[in-house]
Amino acid sequence: MSPQHNIMLDVEQNIRAKVSWKVLALELKKALNENEKRYEKMILEYSLKNQLRYRGNLVHTIFGHEKQYYERLIEENIRALHLFPYHLADIVTKGLRLTPFNYYADMLAFLLNNDKNYDSLPNFTAADCLRVVGIGRNEYLSISSDLKTSSPKLFFKPNPYYLLPKFPRRIIIEHWWKVEVGYVLESDVQTLSAEELAVLDRLIDYGAQTAGSLDYEVVHGLYRRGLIYLDVPISGEDKISIPPLQNFVMNRVSGDHFESLLYNVFVTADEQSTIADLAQILQVPLDTVKQATSLFCRLNFARRKQSCVVNAGEPHESWRNARREQQNQPGRTIFNYHSLLLSQDSVESDLSEFGRGGEDSPSPAEDSPGDFSTMSDAVREESVPRSPDAKRVGFVFDSTLTAFLMMGNLSPGLKTHAVTLFEVGKLCDEGMNDFLRELEKVSILDADGEGEVSRYFHHAIILRSTIVALKNVLNTELDLLRLESLEALDFKTRNRLLEKKYKFLIAAAPLSGVLSVPFTIPFFGQFYRTSTNSHIWSKLFYYHMGAYGPPSLLLTKGTVLTHLPRLFLGYGKLLITIVHTESFVLNSEKFASLNEHLKNGCVLIQGYGIKQPAETHYEVFPFSEGASNSWSRHAAVRKLAKVLDLERSFGYLTFIRTGVPDYGCESYNENVQLARDKGKPAKEKVAAQKEHPKPTRSDTISSIASIESDDASLIEDIRRIRVEDEADNAPDVPDVSAINEELVQQLADASRNADSDSDSRERAAGNRKEEWTLLDVHFGIPLFDVDCNTSICQNIIRKLCSEENIATIQEVNSQMEARYLKFISQCLYFEDESMELVKPGKLVPKPRICLAFESGKISSWNGK
Repeated sequence: MSPQHNIMLDVEQNIRAKVSWKVLALELKKALNENEKRYEKMILEYSLKNQLRYRGNLVHTIFGHEKQYYERLIEENIRALHLFPYHLADIVTKGLRLTPFNYYADMLAFLLNNDKNYDSLPNFTAADCLRVVGIGRNEYLSISSDLKTSSPKLFFKPNPYYLLPKFPRRIIIEHWWKVEVGYVLESDVQTLSAEELAVLDRLIDYGAQTAGSLDYEVVHGLYRRGLIYLDVPISGEDKISIPPLQNFVMNRVSGDHFESLLYNVFVTADEQSTIADLAQILQVPLDTVKQATSLFCRLNFARRKQSCVVNAGEPHESWRNARREQQNQPGRTIFNYHSLLLSQDSVESDLSEFGRGGEDSPSPAEDSPGDFSTMSDAVREESVPRSPDAKRVGFVFDSTLTAFLMMGNLSPGLKTHAVTLFEVGKLCDEGMNDFLRELEKVSILDADGEGEVSRYFHHAIILRSTIVALKNVLNTELDLLRLESLEALDFKTRNRLLEKKYKFLIAAAPLSGVLSVPFTIPFFGQFYRTSTNSHIWSKLFYYHMGAYGPPSLLLTKGTVLTHLPRLFLGYGKLLITIVHTESFVLNSEKFASLNEHLKNGCVLIQGYGIKQPAETHYEVFPFSEGASNSWSRHAAVRKLAKVLDLERSFGYLTFIRTGVPDYGCESYNENVQLARDKGKPAKEKVAAQKEHPKPTRSDTISSIASIESDDASLIEDIRRIRVEDEADNAPDVPDVSAINEELVQQLADASRNADSDSDSRERAAGNRKEEWTLLDVHFGIPLFDVDCNTSICQNIIRKLCSEENIATIQEVNSQMEARYLKFISQCLYFEDESMELVKPGKLVPKPRICLAFESGKISSWNGK
């Protein structure tokens, strides 16, 4: 953070703490240039932005007009598209006659008059606007279209209020809410019925009343007329549950303080924690957390588990049918998939196919607190003894999984759960059965064709089997946790939450989300903290330490490719890895297209096949006992086992067969030493060329064709094939694909003719030819491969999730991370430079040197 940003944070903290200018710290006064007026301006701006009450805060001391303050607060909050200030309803509704309906009508009119998109509304504001006014994306687009269509026919722009609803929508009102009298004029009373007048008189004479004690229809009638307002009381002892989200609008995140608090409450709340517990975990004032929880209950995004209904007296008989009406109200989730910020372009394109407005979703099947006939059942449910101190297991996933669950028309109910997983950031064990029922409806037989669509169905099916297996094997309560939501918490809050609630965490694999700070509780997942470049670094780490892997070239930002690098000659297919996207396969003759990507960041290029992309094989670790598993004897695995603990952690290795054998490294060394490519003087180059003329490609092809049994010669010829013509007079880029096919076919023929003598020579030299080579290593549970998933869930977890192993996994991860960071440090500097070690807890830096992996080791790339 910049010093200026830190100063702003300190100033805001002092404003919240009501620190006046006289007692403000001298350092802050100096930072504000001893300007008291500037501090007062910041007080006013902060108070308006955060909807602070006038009385009891600093703004009362520097702004002398209370009514003008609230009028300005409303005006600025409408323009900022903030939520209606429900905590100030006693002022703005009773004093200014401003209801939530008027507030959101003004906001919609502001958007329409300024030709703003519906997506500009933040998520919670859009959800409340939909609840109160009944305007969602489809309705907004229709009104906007009507305004634009009628404008050319008129000399003036039509008033959008004419096209907006005239009365608020009929909303869900719970029996335990409080009803308060609003701003009532004499003209309002003249149109009321006798029952409505009686309720108003009762409110005026006796103050706020519990909604359940009044006639249900009368309460709704007075609310729609704007004569009452509703308060949702929350105490520190209350507990809430979060059902699948209905009527949520996925637009955008504004990033303001209260919105951030709402998402933090989402991810920390569970049915065992009280509101006071949440305030302690979040280190936020209790009143602020109560305000956030009250809003969730108002939006029907949360339900209060404990209430004081027992002391509320006999309920009015009209409320007995309230639950039936509330269940008949259709729920819908309005999507804007740009807010998902997914890392896969293919995912985003598929999402847009069905994201054209509202999706009807079934109402939740749970009992509503408004149903007095089922109150005894609710009490019995609460009376079931639970141990709040019993820690759970957390299964960590990322946003890619939620995107898959939204696609492929798996089921409407599953999409609702996917939205909940994305926005709330967790699914507690209490709601797992309903989620599993929705997953059970998914059948691979319903998948339309293959490819991406089939991939979504497979993920849903394997996810269900994973959850069931984990719950059975671990015999404990299981929560699903979205990595990005945990990352949104500051790391101290995240640590308090995890240390209080969870025994250990298990990760889905691979995780594409960023893990900026390692977890402080045992974690069966990736051992290193992630950044934009960490996956590229980890691949090179595995290759160098294992001494096997496809030829790979890591190019730094700004590099320009003028020719196909020589280590890829013979490869017709390249695997390209760019940050923030999935890896993709590229034909080698199209290498120049990578220059556009290199303008924005680093790129990893890997040899990935001759005529076709490489074959792929996944193998789970720890390996099964016995000598039957040949993969455990792979040369790369044997070396990797020295730096990666493949026995006390679990995951899978990805092997590929490109068609070109991997001979590994002749002289293996764990340490990386980058030497500069100094080159030879021009005169020496000419003399060397005369003495040892460079063979042409046709000469090389002929020599390879004559090879019968000498693999050592074959290795030398492979290297000679990849030598480019002299850079000083290099010709135009040749037809690489034609050369590749001819060369590699003869290489393959020569390799097949190699006899057993060559194998003995390789073993003597400590060098081993492998048809399959290592592509990647992932830690955690894969959700895309049935065999790997089943093996891990049923066998390995039972073995590794023992008390003894759980106690050691953090140390295991730390040791692996230390080796990983040492490797990166060595890759950042040449051997003649002073090296600075990358320390744990620091962001992994971007590469500063172009690196090549070939013949089993990392070296600097010489540009050829």
